[in-house]
Amino acid sequence: MEERKDPGNVQNQNEENRSEGQEYSFLQETIKDEAGGTARMKRDLYRMICLGLVFGIVACFGFCAFKPLMEQIFRESPEQVTIPEEEEEQEEEQDAQEQQTKETLDADSYRQIQQSMTAIALDANRAVVEITAQTDEQEWATQTYDTVNSVTGLIIADNGQELLIFGKTTILEEATDIRVTFADGNTYTAVLKKKDGNLGFGIYAVKRSDIQQSTWTQIQTAVLGSSNSLSRGTPVIALGKQFGYTGGVGFGVVASNRHYTESADGEYRLICTDIAAADGGTGVLFNLDGEAVAVIDQTISEEESMNLVTGYGISDIKDVIENLSNGESVPYVGLRGIDVTEKIEAQGIPKGVYVKEVEADSPAMAAGIQTGDIITSVGGETVTTLSVYHNLLMEKKAGDKVKLKGQRRGTGGYVDITFTVTVGSTE
Repeated sequence: MEERKDPGNVQNQNEENRSEGQEYSFLQETIKDEAGGTARMKRDLYRMICLGLVFGIVACFGFCAFKPLMEQIFRESPEQVTIPEEEEEQEEEQDAQEQQTKETLDADSYRQIQQSMTAIALDANRAVVEITAQTDEQEWATQTYDTVNSVTGLIIADNGQELLIFGKTTILEEATDIRVTFADGNTYTAVLKKKDGNLGFGIYAVKRSDIQQSTWTQIQTAVLGSSNSLSRGTPVIALGKQFGYTGGVGFGVVASNRHYTESADGEYRLICTDIAAADGGTGVLFNLDGEAVAVIDQTISEEESMNLVTGYGISDIKDVIENLSNGESVPYVGLRGIDVTEKIEAQGIPKGVYVKEVEADSPAMAAGIQTGDIITSVGGETVTTLSVYHNLLMEKKAGDKVKLKGQRRGTGGYVDITFTVTVGSTE
């Protein structure tokens, strides 16, 4: 018998099925890949790469633009100034029978030589400045170019914070303001950072942040050459205030390099030329490679050569320049001596440095060193010449305690003596 369904029950069941189907209808949806999905992904990847490149380029330019400012802000201490040591020159053997080609010089040759030396002078002059001390505003306005209270300075180094300049300190008496004028004519305020009372030189400093870009393009740091390589007849160029006025240029040759001037704890070679000079003139001597080989100081000239350019050989004062440039005092003991040569040694005097004089109120006098003593050792290192003594002393610092050994003449001959010296300075 066919089963008959109740229409009411069928309708209720259909409604229940429909309600259940609607509740879970989302499970029946089919997720389809969007048309062009792969192409859009490529476009997005390409866009990201382009944006990355643009960001990198912008960041690079931004870093370059702000790097100098950031270095200036975050630099904690100035960079150490180091002057390279000179290499010993090797003498080349020359064949006595070697034939040399002789060239005939004429007016054109002379003109070419002058032009070449002038070009070297103009380039080297970028490292030369004028240091001026102001003592009174009225005098500042009325002084002329040849009476202004100024000296020549030499640009030594850029320590990252300041431009360092080496020059005489004799102009500083009662000075209220110090200014430095560069090769482009621009003038900037400077300060004296460190000085050496022994030689009368010091290091002046101009803040890097004060110097205009136009000035930077016209200046350069000096290259320090070797004064030991100079000989009589070597061509040199004198730049500075050697004639009594700023901006002087003179050409000549080395007339003598065998004279020395005595000083406390050492001696310094003098480079004498045939170039005319003014009383009290200052400047710098350059060789034909544009290297500074001497610092002119006419106050050290002997009376008979007062009117010729004379200066300290740069090789003998490099250690002084380096110490002052790094804010350190020049070591000072205060004895003046001479080498005990073989001739002197033959008279029964021990090998070493003979003390000619002990400066008053010096560390040497405080330690008990006397005239006539022979210094044979500094800090355990053997001393045979004044040059060796000086170099060993320059390795010390003010305040260091150093043992000096030597010999002193007694009734029975020379006896060993030892001194403990506290290194001082002449600042």
